[in-house]
Amino acid sequence: MGHNLGNNYGKFYSFQSKPVILDAKWTVSSTDTGGNGTINVRGQGIKNVFMHTSATPSASNPNPASGYILIELAYNYTRVYGGPWNVRPPVTGGNLAINGSALTAGLPYQIVSVGVGTAGSATIQPIADVSGSLASTWFKLFDAYGNTFIIWFKVSGVGSAPSGVSGTLVQQSISTNDTAATIGTALVTTIQNLPSGISGVNSFTASGTTTVTVTSTTTTPLAGPPADGVIPTGFTFNIVNFTTNLSDWQHVGVPKGVTPAVDVSFIATAAGYSTGGGSTGLVKALTTSGITDVEILGDPNLSLAPIPIGGSPNSGGWILLQTLAPSSSSVTTRVPTAPADGSIFYMQFLLEQAARVGGNNE
Repeated sequence: MGHNLGNNYGKFYSFQSKPVILDAKWTVSSTDTGGNGTINVRGQGIKNVFMHTSATPSASNPNPASGYILIELAYNYTRVYGGPWNVRPPVTGGNLAINGSALTAGLPYQIVSVGVGTAGSATIQPIADVSGSLASTWFKLFDAYGNTFIIWFKVSGVGSAPSGVSGTLVQQSISTNDTAATIGTALVTTIQNLPSGISGVNSFTASGTTTVTVTSTTTTPLAGPPADGVIPTGFTFNIVNFTTNLSDWQHVGVPKGVTPAVDVSFIATAAGYSTGGGSTGLVKALTTSGITDVEILGDPNLSLAPIPIGGSPNSGGWILLQTLAPSSSSVTTRVPTAPADGSIFYMQFLLEQAARVGGNNE
């Protein structure tokens, strides 16, 4: 039976006496004021990554020409065996809203702002009272905070609250033969003052007369559409905005199970989505790093564990690389080429650790 850690069950075997894997990550930034040509350098065992900069080079940066990378190791090793590399291209263009139609299905995009969903909302269309016909009738109203309100009618002092129902009982007083508009106005006042359970926060805002629009005070859907009770009002209820921010992202292509976050990339499955609300989320299109290959220059084993001279800080070691790409689409010869600013390098090196001599090099 297979195992998700592979045949060696997650163990690492090597013929090297002390194999070490270094993971390096950095972002290309030729204009960064730090003067290294890179930012956000990560990786235990990686001291510096130097690339070409148009700013004043840092004291340690020899400022390689465009298309070259000099990696400084933090510790001493006896041998380098190379390793895989990947480059993540930068985004390009302006922000694209996912609640419109700016995306192209089948193309990749990267999230730059998760945004929020549209506040859940519903409409209520009351009917007029006819000689006290609405007395004791009731309907349920659900908010986005987990509350259920049972709104029941007392007409000119006549009517009683329902019993055996689950929810907060809310009396709505009206007069005999009130019009639909008058009842709608009264409902607006009642509904917009319903408490959410959070201090200082009401469940809804409300507006309208013959059609009352009820909107959540949080950017999540209502728990359900309003609905008539056992003694029905005869009102018309509709749910208007009902999607979550997560479902909006899923409708444009973020795979289910993936939490939308800045830098998440996905293949668009729709030009946009706004049915039932929509999200304020934003994406950008992806461009290319401009790089086709990365090569090691010289024999890096000869520049490992250099001997400090006169207080030189160059202990640890150096690995020199070049990034290559054709100069144009009609040329096949690859030449040293600077990656596009914003490109992110992921690189891994397999090394053999230096033997301990009077200390610990780990």
